[in-house]
Amino acid sequence: MEKDVSFKEWLAVALMSEQTAMLGMETMTRPEEVGGVSTPENLESMTIGQMLDLSRLTDGRQMFYKVCEILLGLDVKQTANARAVDVVRFVGWVLGRVKEINELFEKTKGNPSPEEVRAGVLRLHFGVFGMIDWYAQRMGITDHEAVMSVPWIRIYRCLDMDNKTNEYQKRLAKIREDEYRRKNTLRSGK
Repeated sequence: MEKDVSFKEWLAVALMSEQTAMLGMETMTRPEEVGGVSTPENLESMTIGQMLDLSRLTDGRQMFYKVCEILLGLDVKQTANARAVDVVRFVGWVLGRVKEINELFEKTKGNPSPEEVRAGVLRLHFGVFGMIDWYAQRMGITDHEAVMSVPWIRIYRCLDMDNKTNEYQKRLAKIREDEYRRKNTLRSGK
């Protein structure tokens, strides 16, 4: 890809070639700027609302424009006139980071006990709304829309802490139950 080709020119050619499939976008590095706008060094300040907006992107062409709009505030014309190499690198870098963020959220899921599985815990998947509702309740927020402006990292850390605390509570309850049974067995086996 030539460095001075505009994104608009590149996109017209790329849509008619297989070049885009071989880009390995998720492994791209972050450019310093796109269309004269500095890019963030990381996505820790990205809000959960922005992350959800990014997760809804499906169309290849629109994805480039929307990522630049959502995270950099660039309109369609600004993105179209930006250097293609910068737009493609930035969007690829974002895709790679969002994939890593999604993997972090996946890792926070606890391991249900056999009793919890029998009780139906696996049917308790409320998706993104459930996470937003959980966070709102946790923080005493009455307006779910207010959660949309919270950085994803804060929600992730709270979720991770709560899940680790829940896992600890389950282990502690099991230890206490085992200890209670052991003491009762010793008493009855006099």
